[in-house]
Amino acid sequence: MAVETNSIGVGRCYVTHASEVRKVLEIDGQKLTYVVRGKMAFPSWDREMRRSTTMEIFARDVEREVSCGWQPR
Repeated sequence: MAVETNSIGVGRCYVTHASEVRKVLEIDGQKLTYVVRGKMAFPSWDREMRRSTTMEIFARDVEREVSCGWQPR
């Protein structure tokens, strides 16, 4: 796991190895709902990219916590 499950929180943002930023919207037990920020010229939180997964899978797939305004270099 790249991030510990107990450190994941609602409203926090995390980046994947592919530079995809994910913002946690809801945690219900071991189920987690997040939204992905678009990568186009005007990135925004894309409600169409709302996803649900388990805490364990989310923690495995992200690299680290970042600010929600984080941009790849």
